Amino acid sequence: METRIAKYLADEMGKAEREQFEAELLSDEQLSNELQKCAASWEVSSVYTNDSFDSDAAWNKIAPELTIERQLKPEKTNFSFLKIAASIVIVAAAGFFLAKNGGFTIGSDNEPLLVETANQVEEVTLPDGSVVRLNANSSISYDESFGESNRNVTLMGGANFDVQRNENLPFVISTVNSEVEVLGTSFEVRAYENESVEVNVTSGKVGFKSTKAKGEPAVLEAGEKAVLSADGTQMQKGKLKNNNFSAWWTKQLEFENVSLADIAKDLQKTYWVEIEVAESIAKCEATLYVNDQTIDGALDILQATFPAITITKDKENHIKLDGIVCND
Repeated sequence: METRIAKYLADEMGKAEREQFEAELLSDEQLSNELQKCAASWEVSSVYTNDSFDSDAAWNKIAPELTIERQLKPEKTNFSFLKIAASIVIVAAAGFFLAKNGGFTIGSDNEPLLVETANQVEEVTLPDGSVVRLNANSSISYDESFGESNRNVTLMGGANFDVQRNENLPFVISTVNSEVEVLGTSFEVRAYENESVEVNVTSGKVGFKSTKAKGEPAVLEAGEKAVLSADGTQMQKGKLKNNNFSAWWTKQLEFENVSLADIAKDLQKTYWVEIEVAESIAKCEATLYVNDQTIDGALDILQATFPAITITKDKENHIKLDGIVCND
């Protein structure tokens, strides 16, 4: 077992051997826990500065860190290695649990656990049972004491949170210039770099404040939203008009007498495309509903609803909407 773990972490396994090992990870809890401890003990800098890797030497380096007796069932750790997502485990061999196009890392004692995405949405269950749906091009991190002495996470990008209630341990989300605090609720945070921070609450209460300006947190209840400017100095609070803010994971959009300009904005956030709307039709209004569609399917519905417009894809992820000026 020891040699196989070392070879797996070093990516020295052949394809067939790696697939067999990963299949065992999904069914053997002791193996997955031991692999987790090995990964946490591995000093990345010393391993990857060499052109070649000696799996025996690597094992000798990490073996003293293991506490599991071979004949005993290992004690469960604060988070489940397999619970994060089996698909992420499969990516692990590509480079010490760090995938360039999405994955997670298990750092040293002083480094947080990181979950990050590229072009996909990931669902993660945290150690306290809270569920996070992580939007594309986003990351969330937390340390080993999460769920015990704190429930603090750091978010870059967008995420939907379904937080387990704990009166004694608030759930705190930190972004570049804001902080969100809850006891237990469902809400969504959008905090991409150099953009305004948006919080939408679907149940419970949320405290939302700027870390760049003085003042008491804004208290948001179910059905309310708040937007903090990119520089963290101004906040606007309002009511939710619909649930389109969550369409990036629900794939459900509803528009009732909404301008094409605003429809385009929601389609951009949902499908990660750029939509250019001609000024002549930007204020034209349409009513349509999109349910579990790709961007092409959503555009087909828009075209059928509004035949007067012309939809053109001139390059990857760039769409143009044009047409004749609509009637008042």
